[in-house]
Amino acid sequence: MSSLQRLWITLFLLLLKYNTVYASFGISVASLEEPIGHKFAVSWTATAADPQNVDICVSTDTEFLPIGSIQRNDQLAGSVNVVIDDSISPSTYLLGIRFTGCSFLLASVFDDFVVTSP
Repeated sequence: MSSLQRLWITLFLLLLKYNTVYASFGISVASLEEPIGHKFAVSWTATAADPQNVDICVSTDTEFLPIGSIQRNDQLAGSVNVVIDDSISPSTYLLGIRFTGCSFLLASVFDDFVVTSP
């Protein structure tokens, strides 16, 4: 089998495996401003049931800072409590959901999420 055929087969298998993983996500929070150390709820929805877990992150232009995790267990919606710890500096961030190892945020609708001092 030629390398080009192997490449196409690999791409096809990846698409089969991840066709629902990158489904649409939505998140919501009660406030777009949270102090360090405060526990708050992040509600989430997904358009496809999949067992893969995702991270809740705040993001700058250069890095992802995980603040929580969603254990999906084939669920389409849920809520998880997260706490912003003191390793995250007060600033304005992008809040979203990210698959581990992925280079972008899904459901990154809040680009003005403000982390304040305690």
